[in-house]
Amino acid sequence: MIIGRRIDSIDGNYSNAKTARILHIGLEGGAAPIAEFVASGKRSLTKEALANFEPEATTRLTPQGQVTFQRWLAARYRRSAFPDEFERRLVRETKLAERLAKAVKPHGELITAVLFDVDEGRDVVRVEPGHVYVLDITLLHATEPDYAAAERAATAAKEAIQTAFEQKLFDNLTKKWQHIELRYVDVISEDALSYRQFTLMKPWRLEHISLGSDPQQPLVAE
Repeated sequence: MIIGRRIDSIDGNYSNAKTARILHIGLEGGAAPIAEFVASGKRSLTKEALANFEPEATTRLTPQGQVTFQRWLAARYRRSAFPDEFERRLVRETKLAERLAKAVKPHGELITAVLFDVDEGRDVVRVEPGHVYVLDITLLHATEPDYAAAERAATAAKEAIQTAFEQKLFDNLTKKWQHIELRYVDVISEDALSYRQFTLMKPWRLEHISLGSDPQQPLVAE
């Protein structure tokens, strides 16, 4: 069993199963509360302990919420999809993972996924700072209930991410990138992303983890 708690508002970095540690999700029925679930909050109970209780009759996950919840539960037990050295550079070396999360966080559920294409899918070992990873980012935004607002939110996050990468990694004197070259940040709606595009990219988790322990798979199903 995983025990949740009611919260007042959704943190954008924890919505849509963007991280493997914490999930913020809306429920339907009754007062339509918002719930928080923490992966480490799982507990084991005997069937007998639940014998005198009935399921909640008025509050439940929506069908889409059930899919999100299942994806979130499964994600913690899968391995990372990205090279260790790439993650080290993005998370530890440059702290750009934190900057990326801050860019996405204010926009809540309007941005549903952050997708990465690293080295066009090739598995290349990189060691020297000048031997850069090539990164393309796609920000996937919602289509409902307000398409225009979601597109504006994703565009604002795009600008913040581009600025962060350029300030940290692009040398204006040499006109060269160090560690990671950001080729582009694209904004696409959920309806417009093709299956082929999706298969070429991998979701990036927004939590900040130690690369030496418990590696976790990005959360959108591949």
